[in-house]
Order: sequence, then C-alpha cells, then structure tokens
Amino acid sequence: MKCAVLSKNKCISVVEMPDKDLLADECEVTIRVAGICSSDVNRGYGGGAYFYPLVMGHELSGEITALGKDVGDHFNIGDSVCVFPLLPCFKCVSCKQKLYAQCSKYDYYGSRRHGGFSEKLNVVHWNLFKLPRGVSLADGSLVEPTAVVVHAIGRAGLEPKKHSKVCILGAGFLGLIAVQVVRHLYPNCEVHMVDRNLFKLDIAEIYGATTTLVNTDKSWNNFLRDSENAFDSVIELAGTVATYTAGIIIAKPGARVVWGSNISEDLIIPSSQVSTILRKEIEIVGTWNSIYKGTETCDWTKALDLISNGLRPSKLVSSKINLSEINSTISKLYNHKVRKDKFESIKVLVEPHS
Repeated sequence: MKCAVLSKNKCISVVEMPDKDLLADECEVTIRVAGICSSDVNRGYGGGAYFYPLVMGHELSGEITALGKDVGDHFNIGDSVCVFPLLPCFKCVSCKQKLYAQCSKYDYYGSRRHGGFSEKLNVVHWNLFKLPRGVSLADGSLVEPTAVVVHAIGRAGLEPKKHSKVCILGAGFLGLIAVQVVRHLYPNCEVHMVDRNLFKLDIAEIYGATTTLVNTDKSWNNFLRDSENAFDSVIELAGTVATYTAGIIIAKPGARVVWGSNISEDLIIPSSQVSTILRKEIEIVGTWNSIYKGTETCDWTKALDLISNGLRPSKLVSSKINLSEINSTISKLYNHKVRKDKFESIKVLVEPHS
C-alpha cells in the first residue's frame, strides 16, 4: 500500500509499504478521507514527532474491507466508519472510569504508531464508529475534531436557557466549529470570536459570531481594554501566551475560562494576574481530546448527532489533496503559522486514493 511517510523533520514522501497482518480484534479500513490537523503541522515540520519514520494522520474515515476473526458481528465489510485514534491501556485509574483520553499509558494512531495518511490502516474494532446513513466520508473524517470541540464547550459551563456571552479566542478550524456548536446547542448565547486573520473572521460572521480583528498591538490592547470583565465564558483555542492570559482579563467575576490548545511557549503569569484570578474567583479549566465510549452517550455520539442534524464541518474544507501533496501542503501551513509566507486555509483533507 502507498503511505505518506515522515522520514525526518520536514521530509514527507510517498512510499510503498507492505500490508500488515490483520490482528484478531482489528478491521482493515480502506482510508477514503484523512484530515490534516494543526498537530500534524507541528509533528511534521516543527520537529514534534515521537519517532521516525512515521505515517501521520488521525482524523480518519473509510470503509471496512477485511475483518479480524474476533470482530464478530460488530462490523461488516463495506461499513463506512470513522476512527477514535486513541488506544487506551484499559488498566489505569482513568481507564477504569472510562476517561480514556486521560489514560496514562495510551497509544495513538498517527502519532505514537502509524496512522491514516495511507491507503489502508488496520484499526482495533473498539476504535471504530459506524457512520450514520447520510453522513459523508468527508464529514466522517472530521468527527474527531468536532468531538474535541463538543468536549471543550461542555467544559465551558454554558446553560441552554440562560442568556450569556462567550468569547472564543482563535478562529481556526476548531474555533469555527465551536461557533456553530454553541449556536446550535445554546441559542441564547451571544458568541464573540477574536482572531488576527480577517479571512477566518469573515467565515465566523457567516455562522453568527460577532467578530473582533486584532492584527496589531493597538487593536489587541483596545480589545483587552474594551472587553475587560465582559464574558461569562472564555474558550481559548489559539495556543499563544497572549490568548491564554487574555482570558483572565476579559472574564467576568465568577466566569469560567477554558484552556484548550497546545501552547507554543512557556506561560508566565504575573502576580497581578494571579490576584485577578483570586479576586474575580475565576475558574480556569483544561480540556483535552474528547470522551469516547463507543455507542454509549459521549462526545462522539453528540458530535455525530450534530452532524446528522445539519452541522457540516466539511463546509470549512479549503482543499482536497492526494498523498503526494502532503509534504508541500504541510510546508505551506507551517510557514503560514510561523508567519513566513501567507497561506489562507481552514482545513485540508487528504484523499489517499485520488
């Protein structure tokens, strides 16, 4: 099978790899769509891989083309599925509470083991979720990041019947999905979105967000001044020191601030801001990955319900590429991230068989 292999930092090429033997509890999935995540950009071009060579890709959908002998009647050949990429140990304290994303000894498709930037991938059947009828494979590949957003919003303490103001810091793919999820689940909530990219904010406005452009020091400082103590909830999805500390300033007394993205450098909080946290009694909570319990009610079932009822994360797709284009595309995404070259994109999908 053909795979896009990260052989070293900033070097991804398509190579032929032998098929792996199918284990008893696995299904062979022919990968139809794989999303490029911001973590893939750091993993591929920011030196963030655990090992080399690595096949990245963890936002996945495809069709089952072979069954391990112990899969039983859980799945059938031809089923369309998406993939929960985290492989828990099932033995630690977190796993025993079914908090698998907090597993202390987890494995991970596309990160700690080979993933889905390939034509096929053998996946443990516990990690497969059958796509409902009417959900496209493109949207299926984006269930994983949508579930991450559902989990983050669940941590924000919003109430369906209460009028409240929420500020989402960061208008990337997750932020734009978050606008839609909040608008759907909390119609009385006033959603504000802040970013330095007008291209992305224009999209946020389409989905009902009030937007603020902060592309200069002056505009950023004006936003902090004008929005002090303004929001009932703040969701940080940008991953910068400035956005992490901004939540402390713009949160109302008693508000909840959700820290949800991998930060790019060390965060040092001045004593004056610590005093602000104490005086305003702000709750700062973390969010990580999503809660997955198979077909039991969880972030994944909620995400699929949203998609089944009209949420279309695939509408945010900027381009679709093949395996041979992954290297150049991630290079462009990385250079845009470090502000070397401009490359306007929200989400890129890989179609391994195109």
